Amino acid sequence: MNDHDDDPFHGLDDWAKDVERRAKRAHRWGRVARLFRWSFGWSEVTKTTLWIAGAVAAAVLLAAAFPYVRAAFTSDPGGGDTGPAAYPTQPVPSGISVTTSASAAPTGPFDGTAAATYPKGDAGITLPPAIAVTGFTQAEVGADLQLVHQALVAGRLDQKMLVGHDNSAFLVLLAPNARTGTTKWLTGATRINAVTWIDPSTKLDPDEQPRVSGRVTFDSAKVDGVQTLRVTTNFVWVYAFDVRQPTPIAAVHDSIRWEFPKPDQVRKNDRGMWIADTDSYVAWMDCASADKGLLALGKPAAATPHPSESEPADAILRPDHTLDIGDDCAKPPTTPKP
Repeated sequence: MNDHDDDPFHGLDDWAKDVERRAKRAHRWGRVARLFRWSFGWSEVTKTTLWIAGAVAAAVLLAAAFPYVRAAFTSDPGGGDTGPAAYPTQPVPSGISVTTSASAAPTGPFDGTAAATYPKGDAGITLPPAIAVTGFTQAEVGADLQLVHQALVAGRLDQKMLVGHDNSAFLVLLAPNARTGTTKWLTGATRINAVTWIDPSTKLDPDEQPRVSGRVTFDSAKVDGVQTLRVTTNFVWVYAFDVRQPTPIAAVHDSIRWEFPKPDQVRKNDRGMWIADTDSYVAWMDCASADKGLLALGKPAAATPHPSESEPADAILRPDHTLDIGDDCAKPPTTPKP
């Protein structure tokens, strides 16, 4: 017996492995949190009217957001490049911004991919220096940035969340009035926009921490008439699984805008952190699990490559990759028989 007799994936062409590992699916959750937005100074009649209008708008939004996004790739030179990028990228939001500065040595599961040198765990979350912005002191900005850091760790790295599917440590970080709506949202499949639940049918590699890389940006703006500190995070979270499979990793790429209303302009229970907008895709994953808001490793299969995709196979693991992607999991339409 040779070393490959018990390997069901031995002998597959590299392109076949790559195609299945490139499987990706997008999720969006828009401004549903605004249903529970601060309303200091409004009359009860006005608040009720706006809440009903918001509920109707949110229902329409959710109906549009739940179908998985399908979009053709487009070139985006960006950053003063002289030619098209090797893959479509996303713009950097305005404000004070910093990207991941640490790195790590390549190890087995990640070696040979874009995530090979990404830092381990929360070492990949680099915060920008806190400075005063309109309506917020340097100390307030620093405290809010630290709160965002805690939420990222609680949502994407904590075993309590990953394996235990326990949202409590994440929810307690939000403003009191933000928790009810977010709690309901986290029961659905689009929770993967902000938190990672590993499929119970699989197991993470106990010897490997997730690899993390991305960007944090903040600014101050008026939101719904309230001066607000906005913190936008954009990260790729790459997880290694405990299976015998070439490159046993899957990833989530998310963009989240966290908002902090100026405390003296809102009610007491509205003070703190809110999730305003989220966008994400999952990559190299199992499609059926992704439909349930769970992350599991995709299985190699001799699939037909997408001829329109000429970007590098692992570009989907890069934090500057556009979140507007095609859906490799969708079944092709059937042709009716004559």
